[in-house]
Amino acid sequence: MGILEYDEEASRRLLAIYTTPDVVAQREMFARALSPRPGERVLDIGSGPGFLASILADAVGPAGSVTGIDISEPLNEAARAHCGHQGWVTILQGDVANLPLADDAVDAVITTQVLEYVPHLDRAIAEMFRVVRPGGRVVAVDTDWDSIVWHSGDRARMNEILHAWEEHATQPRLPRTLGRSLNRAGFSVEGQQVVPLFNPTFDQDTYSNRLIDLIVPFVTDHAGIPVATANAWAQDLRKAGEAGDYFFSLNRYLFIARKP
Repeated sequence: MGILEYDEEASRRLLAIYTTPDVVAQREMFARALSPRPGERVLDIGSGPGFLASILADAVGPAGSVTGIDISEPLNEAARAHCGHQGWVTILQGDVANLPLADDAVDAVITTQVLEYVPHLDRAIAEMFRVVRPGGRVVAVDTDWDSIVWHSGDRARMNEILHAWEEHATQPRLPRTLGRSLNRAGFSVEGQQVVPLFNPTFDQDTYSNRLIDLIVPFVTDHAGIPVATANAWAQDLRKAGEAGDYFFSLNRYLFIARKP
């Protein structure tokens, strides 16, 4: 399975997605779901370029702390630069299955678009349970990639591309079982909701347009799709957008859980 690896080029493409209005709005929603309070200690797993960590740091203030952990050092460098004015933010390189924190070290944990890429899910959730204090809370957000709806003039080619793209995630349909996994680890799931990404028209600065830029190199490098096929797929979507015939929708799922 060809999991996405965030080298400098892939990190650049990811940053382009992170700054679209679609994702900015969702990031603010996820922070509100966690509801960080002044003085709290918060862990952001898969902190990426640090945009969410910075929002959380503003909420907890200098009396609190935010620790961001990501496996990608290029993204960690971007996060350190982005949060450099917030001295109570620490960015570490690490793995969710082996968190470099003590037991009961934080009041809250948030992880967005991470668990679907983790090979050892139960171990990762157990680590989250270990580091959050009793009474502490967790927000986990992941995508069900079966929920993607993308209008195309060539349905067979679209299906071929999306089937190949599924290989970028270890568990592309994780939300269907994530609540059960959280409960099994000892958490009490207190809330679940669907968070759609919807682009009914084409615009350069949208999640779906930037996603095209991630999908094309992935399916050609990892899944054996010919470059000409992937490029034709991308061109078809963008031409549909120019013609006013564009439609994209994708569902993410948000879980709120608490450690008893």
